[in-house]
Amino acid sequence: MTRSRVGAELPRLVGVGVGPGDPELLTLKAVRSIREADVIFAPTRRAGGRSMALEIVAAHLDAGRQRVEIVPFPESRAGETWDGVARHILAALGDDGHGVFLTEGDPMLFGSFGRLMAALGTLRPGFSIEIVPGVSSVTAAAAAAGVELTDYDDRLAIVPATTTLAEVDDALRQFSCVVILKVGAGLGDLLRLLDRHGLLDQAVYVRRCGWPEQEIVHEPRRLLADPPSDYFALLIVRRR
Repeated sequence: MTRSRVGAELPRLVGVGVGPGDPELLTLKAVRSIREADVIFAPTRRAGGRSMALEIVAAHLDAGRQRVEIVPFPESRAGETWDGVARHILAALGDDGHGVFLTEGDPMLFGSFGRLMAALGTLRPGFSIEIVPGVSSVTAAAAAAGVELTDYDDRLAIVPATTTLAEVDDALRQFSCVVILKVGAGLGDLLRLLDRHGLLDQAVYVRRCGWPEQEIVHEPRRLLADPPSDYFALLIVRRR
């Protein structure tokens, strides 16, 4: 393999946020990091599954020089299960490899890169890791929907729908704006919760932001009768 660097170096990994789906939302630093790498680690949610992150950066890959390694997420999200992924990455990088690990959105916001970092640090203390932030689905969806998240003294909460409804309820009571991520199959329950708070008509539903199939619903009340189920969807609830 032709190296992208001159001289011997220790192996290193760059966690690169590639944004929510639109390739034009890649930062200049993300593109540079990807082009400089020897190995591209592309995560999938299951073995044999689609890597959206890899599709986003496809135009910036050099198939003749770079090696792509598909990395299925562990079946459990517990920290110890990332040891296997970390061992695979260390083996692939060898003594002086330079790799990037692609993450949708931002590596440090509701992702799993932190668990991978911890596993790498345990297996090889002092291992060189850099992080390139990316555009998150939160800010991308707000821009696409034309919704201001905060203003002056307003407070913003970001909560995953995978938490309990009680915790979502608590956030709705305390914050001026609440973004509920990964609504998935729980959308119906969330819409009914918003309705009880009198906030349903102040919510916006955004599905697959930045993807070709992006959908924005400014009147989510109409979704109550037949709520769609999509993991890559969120709700923005902004008190007016």
